[in-house]
Amino acid sequence: MQNTVRIEDYFSLFAKTDEEKLKMIIKFEAIKPVYQPIVSLKDGQIYGYEALSRISDEALKMNIEQLFKTADKINRAWELESLCRDKAMKHSTLMCSGKKLFLNVNPNIIHDEKFKEGFTKDRLTKYQLDINNIIFEITERTAIMDSKVFLEAIEHYREQNYGIAIDDVGAGYSGLNAIANVRPHLLKLDIHLIRDIDKDETKRLLCKAMVDFCQSADILLVAEGVETEDELETLIKLNIDFAQGYFLGIPCSSFSEIAPEKVELIQKYNTKRYQEKIKSSIYPIIGHLSKPGYIFSPDEKAEAVYDKVRLNPTITEFTVIENEIALGFMTRATLLEIFGGRYGHSLNYKKVMREIMMKDFLRVNYQIPIDQVSKLAMQRPYAYLYSPIVVEQDGKYAGIVTIKDLLTTCTEIEVDTAMHSNPLTGLPGNLQIEKEIVSRIFGDTPYCITYYDIDNFKAYNDAYGFQNGDLMLAMTADIMKACAKRGEFIGHIGGDDFIVIGDYHDGEEYCQTVIDEFEANVISLYREDDVKNGYIISKNRSGITENFPIATVSIAGVSNKYSKEAYQTIDRFSHDVAQLKKKCKKQEGNYFEII
Repeated sequence: MQNTVRIEDYFSLFAKTDEEKLKMIIKFEAIKPVYQPIVSLKDGQIYGYEALSRISDEALKMNIEQLFKTADKINRAWELESLCRDKAMKHSTLMCSGKKLFLNVNPNIIHDEKFKEGFTKDRLTKYQLDINNIIFEITERTAIMDSKVFLEAIEHYREQNYGIAIDDVGAGYSGLNAIANVRPHLLKLDIHLIRDIDKDETKRLLCKAMVDFCQSADILLVAEGVETEDELETLIKLNIDFAQGYFLGIPCSSFSEIAPEKVELIQKYNTKRYQEKIKSSIYPIIGHLSKPGYIFSPDEKAEAVYDKVRLNPTITEFTVIENEIALGFMTRATLLEIFGGRYGHSLNYKKVMREIMMKDFLRVNYQIPIDQVSKLAMQRPYAYLYSPIVVEQDGKYAGIVTIKDLLTTCTEIEVDTAMHSNPLTGLPGNLQIEKEIVSRIFGDTPYCITYYDIDNFKAYNDAYGFQNGDLMLAMTADIMKACAKRGEFIGHIGGDDFIVIGDYHDGEEYCQTVIDEFEANVISLYREDDVKNGYIISKNRSGITENFPIATVSIAGVSNKYSKEAYQTIDRFSHDVAQLKKKCKKQEGNYFEII
């Protein structure tokens, strides 16, 4: 009987060295693709998958990096790359439509004619793949041998609408020259730059610089190797576009989804970042301005503190702290004065700070708005007018705020308020509106947010002129102000769009009152014959003349009266409002609806 040889035994007999294993892998196509998700750090949705290659037979197992190095060494890189790419593309037909497929490419073969032929549109058609969803991820295992030819090849693929990504930015050859020359669509930050980024200030600064650069250059940024929640939160704070790593999803043979709890986590940290951004943009609380400052113990020798202050000119003031509680305060000038003169040193060098510190100083709660703090600061005696302010949180020392920072911020706020208020109605503009919306939808207190749109306003504006159009807008704003009896926030989004935010659930009464007042007053802005006819003749957006009814108001509102949970993202809220607005605009006459 003829003996049969198992393929595993065949491999073990003939594939001893790395070179031999490589030849066997290529001959028997012993490669299988795995796919790791690349996730949006804005909403937690999958942007695409990176196709990675694994050796499918145990007898041929070797380090995957060593496999590619061996292929380069014996001039079989094209055969291996071709095999890996074919496998990846063949299985990617199961990938959800619209997702990106990242294919690793050795830059030294990207200009190979065989490579170009392998990526023709005919081949993509065979696998039913969209050329716009293919991204060549340039993985530089070695230096580029012919940069001129390489760049010409890159341009060739760019013109065909392939995406170009540079891998391992921050390591190896993927430096600034490669970025400048290739002009990629995406950059992938090296895993070593991401590892423990939450604990390393230098890494955060480097990534922040990359974010700023990529935003200016219109390049998307991907963070590789995310393995912890703290790393993820830090990357979201830095405003990085996408991430991949074992914390979000491991490479596997199927196109796996992201765990729901990870999606919620990304959305939660985005909400937190968004809130912090809005809070710090206008009217911040004093805590947002506070800095740690210098602190000393009340039992520390006054002479020792004097020597430290004298030798360090950056210590312009300090707080005396015991058990995290601020007991006293002192400026550099005051301390130097105490130890100055003929007898200053001899009278005070044996004392401790508890005996000479200023016990009467301005301390404020972390949550107090800065305009209130400014008033308190300016009410102090002249001698203490420019002394810093101590900030406390939950009764404990949180930091100090200098008068310079306080006044600078107050000035910026006044400028912002003037710049972002509508000049016609005097109502707050979009920046303040955004802050008010965020403070409600991400909170747990009652709210009712209503959007107001004047129907047929454009037709009126065209027929009666801009001056009369402004009169209608001003009248609407005055009506909304007059109807506000419960401290409602009223904003002017722009044009004929307004917003009212009430800290209560039931906004129906306010909406109806505005409608009644608008209906009673708007006819005063029309000519008598138009009022009699019930319409005006004007042109629509296509330039066609038609009849337009007297202006009415459509109101779309969102309340949290019946909702159990707060919105997780501003996009979800905006989507709900947009859908309701469309519905309300389709109704004839004055109409409001609150969901």
